[in-house]
Amino acid sequence: MPADFVAREGNLPRHCARHGLPAVRQHDFLLQSKVKIEGNRFLQVGGRGVLGMAERLDQHGRKVRVAEVKGWPLCRRCVRTRALWLTVAATLFFGGLAAFAGSLIAAAVTDGMPWLAGVAVAGFALLPLSAFPFVLGSIPRLTGAETSPDGASVVIKNPSRAFTAELPRS
Repeated sequence: MPADFVAREGNLPRHCARHGLPAVRQHDFLLQSKVKIEGNRFLQVGGRGVLGMAERLDQHGRKVRVAEVKGWPLCRRCVRTRALWLTVAATLFFGGLAAFAGSLIAAAVTDGMPWLAGVAVAGFALLPLSAFPFVLGSIPRLTGAETSPDGASVVIKNPSRAFTAELPRS
């Protein structure tokens, strides 16, 4: 679908692209194109450090394209899946943060509780683990949509029949 088509409110079908079920919510979001950066990451970043990283970020910034999407249809199943994964992510993150900070505070206040170090390490480990359910609940992952490399269109992986049936034939 052309990027300017999906950027206008009301142009998208009223059925979920993934499941074909009627939409219960429309969601606005931005889609980024996937960028292939040239060069060896180890040689650029490992060899030149901050300058190599800055060069890679500059290259990424020049190549990435963003498409605005207005009113993407989400069915009840997608909304529930997104809420579940974001709840798991928030629980892992804030639970890990509370365990880490709480055990450090408790260890500072009390004496003779060496097991608190294990709680702190477990809490610290939960913080980066929260990224995985966060990605599973992301809109691009739920919808199966991505921007073409040039940013001119939005590509949907395996759209449902109900979704494609409502698209204009031009």
